[in-house]
Amino acid sequence: MIFIYPGPSEQVKQRTEEFTANEEMPSNVRVLIDPAYAFTLAYGVRWDAPHETSYPSTFVIDTTSTVRYAQISRAHDARALASDVLTALAAMGH
Repeated sequence: MIFIYPGPSEQVKQRTEEFTANEEMPSNVRVLIDPAYAFTLAYGVRWDAPHETSYPSTFVIDTTSTVRYAQISRAHDARALASDVLTALAAMGH
């Protein structure tokens, strides 16, 4: 699992460290930074509003880079359900 933290190039590393400082991440989670919103813009999930960086989004991408599941939330209360993600993973044989 990859958690992507987007932000302006000059601040994203520091902000990511602040965000994860008091969190113990499971061993299978990798936190990556997205300087200048490169990934965020490529996937069309940039939320350019005050105090926002990207729409809460969940993707399941297979080993051929094919998106098998996508949930892009236009609000904080419409995030992907774990059961939907698990169903997508099961369909891929995981």
